[in-house]
Amino acid sequence: MENMFGMVRGKYFGEPPLYVDKTLPAGMTDLPKPTVISWLRNSPFVLVTTPNFVWAAISLALYMLAPYNLGPNSTASIAPISSAFFIERFPVWFSITFGYFSFWHATLYGFNMANRPFIANRVYNLDKVLHNVFWTTSGIAIWTVFENVFAYLWATGRLPYISDTISVSTPWGLAAFVAAFMGIPVWRSVHFYFAHRFLHYTPLYKQVHSLHHRNTDIEPFSGLCMHPVEHLYYFACIVPSLVFYCSPFALVWNGIHLLLSPAASHSGYEDHFQSDMFHYLHHRYFECNYAGTDAAFMDLAFGTFKASFKDHPVDKNGPKPRDDAKSTLRILPTQEFVTYLAGSALCVLPWIYTAQKPESITPNHALVVSSAVGFGPVLLASIVSHFYSAGTYAHPVKMSLVANLLHLVLGTLFCSVPITYGCWLTLIPKN
Repeated sequence: MENMFGMVRGKYFGEPPLYVDKTLPAGMTDLPKPTVISWLRNSPFVLVTTPNFVWAAISLALYMLAPYNLGPNSTASIAPISSAFFIERFPVWFSITFGYFSFWHATLYGFNMANRPFIANRVYNLDKVLHNVFWTTSGIAIWTVFENVFAYLWATGRLPYISDTISVSTPWGLAAFVAAFMGIPVWRSVHFYFAHRFLHYTPLYKQVHSLHHRNTDIEPFSGLCMHPVEHLYYFACIVPSLVFYCSPFALVWNGIHLLLSPAASHSGYEDHFQSDMFHYLHHRYFECNYAGTDAAFMDLAFGTFKASFKDHPVDKNGPKPRDDAKSTLRILPTQEFVTYLAGSALCVLPWIYTAQKPESITPNHALVVSSAVGFGPVLLASIVSHFYSAGTYAHPVKMSLVANLLHLVLGTLFCSVPITYGCWLTLIPKN
């Protein structure tokens, strides 16, 4: 039981990861250097030795207790964005996500069930928590729209899927179900790295990802605290459900993983289930540790791996508190922020309008409208950044031209392309 189901030495609280030297302060033990071999070796056990077991159990329960109605008269068949569907499904996702995040926030910051904070004697900041809750709620709403799009595609015959009957009654259907069960967490690791690096290129960082980085001393609700455009590209991880013939369960499992996994990994503590110093260092120093902890070999390969606070000259004797002053709803947003947010909304609105009556649209028009959703926010980030001098910049990590091209191409492929394709599918004629 030393490392089963995400527990450490059989405990969910009070024990740091096995590599940690408990005689040192939190964050001062160097992380083990990961390898692609260890990642591949551990992948078959991804539901046994990691927190994925808990999220997988939640996703199965959700899929069975709140199944989709994909009939011809269902709310799913009305439109890609349907108020009836949203009213039906948003409370489900909100209850699960807000409940899970609240559990971690309460146990760590209310009941003090962990003992090794990365920042000793931190001052609780209610303004920051409320700021994070607001943008987390925005993310849950956006995910519900993603789910609406898929349910509409399935219900109207625009996207084939494996029915539950086939999943449980045929060998190949069961194999596809198990493949989704095992494959989603592994795919999530790959997608997260390249999507995350994509968001750190200067225009997107300045206009989008800097909102997430308002938190340098993170707490659970900071995990899903993102700009709506970041949620758009973060949730683009739904690629398997777009390109493979699979069960709707794959989408539910992917959604649970996307929504719940950031909570405990953004705790700010070292000694509990899914504690994540690797990602804490990313929030502290910005230009390091872009991958998830399980796929950290990618940071090692591209020279962005940081092992502990000791690697940074300012914090070599232990990190000092920082004032996350921008993490508040009390300050009015800047003109630049409002301009980009409004412009991003304008990229999406033509698709929302057109998708209500897709029968009247031409193929070329469908492609233009869909591309505006997937690629528009990226182009707009460059334009707005050019015209405004204020804001926060991330200094891009120096890489070779080939490495930069690789990250840009795969970032585009994993973020903009799936969004474009998903929107385009809603506009094509029914099969």
